[in-house]
Amino acid sequence: MTTGKPQLVTKRKGETLRLVPKSDLVASSVESYRASMLKAVEAPGQAVVLDLSAIEQLDSLGITLVLGLFKTCQKAGAAFSVEGVKGDIVRVFKLFNLTKFFPVTEA
Repeated sequence: MTTGKPQLVTKRKGETLRLVPKSDLVASSVESYRASMLKAVEAPGQAVVLDLSAIEQLDSLGITLVLGLFKTCQKAGAAFSVEGVKGDIVRVFKLFNLTKFFPVTEA
């Protein structure tokens, strides 16, 4: 369960922006994450990496958030990928066939 405002760590290395949510992407946290992630990708650079290594759960609203980030990056001409994905969450990405839209790398 999420308490307080979810923490998003952003790291820029060259032209790559890395977004690292520190709690699960579930209904209780998605709205807070949405605002901070969209603000972070206003000037995305050439690539955006969503690092999910710190999360254990991803629900349908979390998937919607990931897809929204992908579409925002696509409109800006920035590459988008997801890294650090754990077993059950990898299966969710594959089940929804999201791996055909952007790279998903397991932890």
